[in-house]
Amino acid sequence: MPTFLRVSCLLTSMILCSAGFGADEPVKREIPQSPVPAEETLELFELHPDCRIELVAAEPDVIDPVHIAFDVRGRMWVVEYTDYPNGPAEGEPGLSRIRVLTDDDGDGRFENAQIFADKLLFANGLMLFRDGVIVTTDGSVVFMRDADGDGRVDEKLLLFTGFKKENPQLRANHPTFALDNHIYVANGLRGGEVIAGDGWAEFFDQPAETKHEPVSLSGRDFRFDPRSGEYEAISGVGQFGVTFDDWGNRFVCSNRNPCDHVVLEERYLRRNPDVAVSRVVEVVSPAGVDSAIFPISRFWTTSNLHAGQFTAACGVCINRGTALPPAMHGNSFTCDPTGNLVHRDVLKPHGATFSAEYGREGIEFLATTDEWCRPVNLTIGPDGALYVVDMHRAVIEHPQFMPEELKNRPDLTFGTDRGRIYRIVAKDHESNFTATAPADAEPPDLFAMLDHENSWQRDAAHRLLFERGDSSDETKQQLNAVFVTGSPHGRLHALWLLDGLGILDRDVVVKALDDPHPRVVENAVRLAELSFPEDAEFGERVLAVAESTDDLRLKFQCILSLTGFFPSSDSYDMLAQATLNPESGFWMRTAVALATDSPGDVLTRILREVPLHPATVETRVSDIVREFAVLAGVQSDEAVEAVLVARSHLPASVQVACLTGLGQGMRRRGQQLSDLAAPALFDLPAVQLRHHHRYKDPADRILAARALEFAPARFAASLYEAGLDDPDQSVQIAVIDVLSRRGDEAIGPVLVERLGTATPTIRQAMISAMLANSSRTRLLLNEIEAGNISPREIDPPQANRLRNHGDEEIRGLAQKLLVVQTAADREEVIARYRDALTIESDPNRGRTVFIKNCQQCHKVGDVGVDVAPDISDSRTKTAEQLLVSILDPNRAIDNNYFSFSIVDLDGVVHTGVISAETATTVTLKQPEGKQVTILRSDIDELKSNGVSLMPVGLEQKLTVEEMADLISFIKNWRYLDGVVPKEVIR
Repeated sequence: MPTFLRVSCLLTSMILCSAGFGADEPVKREIPQSPVPAEETLELFELHPDCRIELVAAEPDVIDPVHIAFDVRGRMWVVEYTDYPNGPAEGEPGLSRIRVLTDDDGDGRFENAQIFADKLLFANGLMLFRDGVIVTTDGSVVFMRDADGDGRVDEKLLLFTGFKKENPQLRANHPTFALDNHIYVANGLRGGEVIAGDGWAEFFDQPAETKHEPVSLSGRDFRFDPRSGEYEAISGVGQFGVTFDDWGNRFVCSNRNPCDHVVLEERYLRRNPDVAVSRVVEVVSPAGVDSAIFPISRFWTTSNLHAGQFTAACGVCINRGTALPPAMHGNSFTCDPTGNLVHRDVLKPHGATFSAEYGREGIEFLATTDEWCRPVNLTIGPDGALYVVDMHRAVIEHPQFMPEELKNRPDLTFGTDRGRIYRIVAKDHESNFTATAPADAEPPDLFAMLDHENSWQRDAAHRLLFERGDSSDETKQQLNAVFVTGSPHGRLHALWLLDGLGILDRDVVVKALDDPHPRVVENAVRLAELSFPEDAEFGERVLAVAESTDDLRLKFQCILSLTGFFPSSDSYDMLAQATLNPESGFWMRTAVALATDSPGDVLTRILREVPLHPATVETRVSDIVREFAVLAGVQSDEAVEAVLVARSHLPASVQVACLTGLGQGMRRRGQQLSDLAAPALFDLPAVQLRHHHRYKDPADRILAARALEFAPARFAASLYEAGLDDPDQSVQIAVIDVLSRRGDEAIGPVLVERLGTATPTIRQAMISAMLANSSRTRLLLNEIEAGNISPREIDPPQANRLRNHGDEEIRGLAQKLLVVQTAADREEVIARYRDALTIESDPNRGRTVFIKNCQQCHKVGDVGVDVAPDISDSRTKTAEQLLVSILDPNRAIDNNYFSFSIVDLDGVVHTGVISAETATTVTLKQPEGKQVTILRSDIDELKSNGVSLMPVGLEQKLTVEEMADLISFIKNWRYLDGVVPKEVIR
C-alpha cells in the first residue's frame, strides 16, 4: 500500500479544492457527514459524463478490500486488508482475509461472501493460477489451494520470501501474469533479499536439494518463471501497482508518480556494463510537483507542498477493456485515496516510450465528496468494465508518518467494518456480466478467446492454456492458426504462447517480422532475440527492420535486440542515424550505446553525419558526441585516434565534446588523453575559456573547461586564470569542479588566495575542491590553524569526513580544529538550546539563518534544494520536535535518507543519498542539488555512513536566538506573504 496521506485538522491544514479548479467561480459542494450508506454513496460521485458507475459489492460482504480478481467461473476474489494500519496485537493472528463473492442471479451485484482464507498477516494481492491463488502476504509470495473442495484453503506453499516488511504500505504486491509468461511482483519500494521458500520445489516440480541464492531488490521489482521457478530482480520499481498494456509494456506507480513506464530491461544493462545508464523508467504522467489532481472533497494532506498534487498514487491500471468509451482504451487510470478520486491520463506514443495528457483539464475522471471513499485499486473485469476498489476508511495514512502525539488518534480504525467495490462502464453500455466469463472452457474455446476483443478473456485464455502445458501438435496447429487469422492482439498471444509451451518454430517468427502491425513485429524481434540468439540470419532480419521502419518504438527494440546478435559494421550507419534523429531522444541514444560493441566506429559515423544535421548540432549533438566519446575512450587507443581524426573541421562545440568524452573514457581504463593527443588539440578549449566575449554561450565554456581537465599541465593556467574570472557563476563552478580533479601543485595556493574574495557559493565550491586530495586538504587545515580561514567555513558533512579521514595527519588536525560534540552530548545540547522554544523569535530573521545554514540540502517554499527529507511540512511537527531534529539529526532517519560514501577508482570520495540504482550504476543526490551517477565497475568502495546526510554539530554555527528564529521560519514560512494575520505567527 502506498503512503496514503489522510490527516485531521489537528495534523495539517485543510485545502478545499473543486472540480472547477482554475475556473472563475469554483463549484460549491456540500460535504456529507461520513460514513455514508453504500446505496447512497453513488449519488455523491462526479463521473465523466460519458460513463456511469454501479455498486458491485459492499459491507458486510466486503470489508477493507484492497485487491480483487475474477476467476474463470465469474467469481470475484477479494483481498481484505483489515490488518491495516497497525496489524494484530502481539501474539494474535493476522486480520487479513481472502473472500470469494458470486453474482448468482446475474444482476451485477456480488454477494454470498465465502471465506477462502483468514488469519493472514498483511495480505495485499492475489492472482488466480492453476487450481489456487498466488498471494502476496507478510513479505512473501505464497500459493494457496483448496485441495478438498470445501471452499477453504487447506494447502499453502511458500514460494518466495525475503521481501522487506518494514511498513504495511510498502510491501510486495500485485502478482501479475504477463504476456511473456512470467509472473511479476511489485516490491513495494523497500526491496529485500528474496530467496525461494520451502514450498518452491514442490510447486515448480524441481529437486528438493536445489540450491538458491538470494536476489537483492534494491531499487527493482521481481519476477519469476512459473515453469522453472527461476527468479530475478528486474528494472523498475512499483510501490502499489503493476499493469501492462495490450503490447506487453509494463507500467508502475508510487505515491507521487501516477504512471511510469519501465523502458529498459535489466538484461540489456548487463550486456554492456561500460554504459552508465542513469534511469530505466520514463515518468509518463506528470509527477510530484508537476502533477495535478482536482478533488471535490476537502483535500487533506500531510505535506503543505503537495496540495493539489498526487500524494498517494496507487493501483495504476491501463484500460484494456471494452465497456468504457472507445476513446478511453489504452488510457491510464490511477487512484489517489487522499483526494477521494480516480485520475485518468491519455497516453500517446512518444519515441521509445509514451507521453500523457490529462483526460479532462481541471476535472477528474471520478471524484466524490464522500471523505471516507478511498479508491486504492483498479482492474478490468470479464465484462470489460473498470472496477474500483474502495477500502473506505476515515483515515488512511499510516501512523508511522504522523507526529508522535497523533499516533494514537481514535479514528485510525474508523471504517474497518466497511468496504465498497464499483463498476464503471460507458453510459450506453449494456452490462452482461454472466455471459462473458469462460467458465470451464475447453481448448477450442480458449484458442478462440485469444482473439477476444476484451483483454480479460485473452489474458485468461492465455494463462489457462499455459497452465495446461499441452505442447502437442494439435495445440501447435491451433496456435499457428490463430497467428495466421487472428487480430493483432490474437497474433501476439499466439506467439508468446507458442514460446511459453516450447513449440515456437523459427518460420513463425520470420513471418511475424513481416507482420503489418508494428507492435507485433516489436514482440517478434524480442522473441527472435530470446529464442534464437545464435541465428545470424535473424540478426540480419532485425537490422533490416530497424533500417526500414519509421516507428521509433520498434526501431528502439530492434537496436536493443541487436545486442544479442553481436551487430556487425553493417549496423553502424543505422545506429548513427537513429542517434541523431531529433525525435529519438535519451532512450534511443541509450539503446545505441548499449547495443554497439564498437562505439568508436559508431561515433565516427555520427561525426560524418553532423554536417547534414545543422539544427541538431545546435541543440543536441554535443551531448551525443560526448557520451559516445566516453565509450570510445574506454574501447581502445585505436578508437580514440580514429575519433580524433574524424572530429577535425567540425564545429568547435563538437570538437571540444570529443575531447571531453575521450578524456573521461580513457581515464576509466587508467590512461591519459594527453599521452595520446597532441597538445595543440587543447588550444581550442583554452581559447574558448579565455575569450568569453567571443564564445558567449556559457554551455560552450563549461564544455571547454571539462575538456581541459585532460590537458597537459600548462593548460591549467587557463582554468584558474581565466575560468575563475568568468562572468557566469555556472562556468566558475564547472572550472572549480575540474580543478578539484586535477593534481597540479599550483591549484591549492590559487584557491586559497581567492577564498577571501569569493562569493559564498563559489567559496563553498573552492573548499570542496581543496578537500579533493590530501595535499590540498593539509593546506586548507594549515590555513585554518593559522587563523586565515574560519573552521565554520567547513560545513558539517565535510568536517565529519575529515575527522574520520584515512590520513593520520589530516585526521589529527581535523579532530583538533573541527571540534564537535559526540552523540552522547546531544541531550545536553538540546537542554542548552531549549530556551529557543520560549524566547521571542522572528521568522524573517530565521529565513536568513536557513539560507546560510540549511538550503544546501533542504527546501522550504521557494528557498533551497530538495535533497534531504522535506522539512517544510511543519504543521505536523511541534517546535520541540523541530529543535530535536535539528540538534540530533540521527535520532530518527528515513531509510531513504541515510548518507552513503562512494570511493571511486581515482580515490575521489562522493557523499550523498542514493536516489537511484540499476544493475550497473548508482546515483547519488548531493548537497546544493548536485547529482552524480557512477558505474558500479568504477566503485572501489560503497558504504553507508549509518547516519543522516546532516551530521551533528549545527549548533556550533547558531546562537540560541538564531535557533529560535530558524524554528519560527520553518513553522511559519507560509504565513509571511501577509495574507494571514501576524497573530498566527508564533
